[in-house]
Amino acid sequence: MMHLLTKKFIMKKASLLILFIFISLPGSTFGQSYTVDPGHTAILSKVVRFGVLPVVGRFNDVSGSVSYDPNSLEHTTASITIKTASYKANNVDGEEAVMSDAFLDVANYPEMVFEVTRFWEEGEYTMASGTLLLHGTTKEVSFPVSITGPMMDLPTRKPSIGITGSLTINRLDYGVGTEMILPNGTEVIGNEVVIEFYVLALAD
Repeated sequence: MMHLLTKKFIMKKASLLILFIFISLPGSTFGQSYTVDPGHTAILSKVVRFGVLPVVGRFNDVSGSVSYDPNSLEHTTASITIKTASYKANNVDGEEAVMSDAFLDVANYPEMVFEVTRFWEEGEYTMASGTLLLHGTTKEVSFPVSITGPMMDLPTRKPSIGITGSLTINRLDYGVGTEMILPNGTEVIGNEVVIEFYVLALAD
C-alpha cells in the first residue's frame, strides 16, 4: 500500500513539473502578448541634407504591443505608436524645422503609427507588411525584419523579443514637406527617408 501511494505521489509531482515547464515556455503552443519597452526601443529616421550626409533623428516616445507566436508567423502582429513631437537630432534648429508645419507638423499630426498585420518567410528573409500612418496619410508598406527571442530579460525576469528592421519611404507620398532642389539639381532635403526600428518587447 505504501509503495502504491509513493508511486502515485511521484507521478503527481512529475505531472505538475511537466505542466509547469509547458506553461513556462513562452509561445510553446499559443501566441504571447508583449508590450514595447520604450527605454530599450529606438526609432530612427535618416534623410540626406544638401546631398552630403544623412541627418539622423530619433523619436524618443514610443509605445506599442506585439502578439508573437514563434511557431506561426501568420499569427504574429505588431502595433507601434510614435509621438512625432519626441523627435531629437542633436540640433535644436533642425529639430524645430522637422517638427514645424513645413514637415511633420506635430501640432496637427502628433502620432506616427505602424500596424503590422502579417509576417512571413521569404527565402532567407522574414518579411513584415501592414500600414504606416504618417502626417494624416495611411499607406501599405512591406519590409524585411529580424525577430530574436524569446529570451529571458534578466532585470524584469520576463520573456523578451527583439524586432529590428528598416524601410524607405518617399516623404512626398505622405505630404511631408515639398520637393526642394538647388539649381545644380541637388535636393536640399532628400525625398527618401529611411526609417529604422529597434524594438524590445517584454511579455505581459
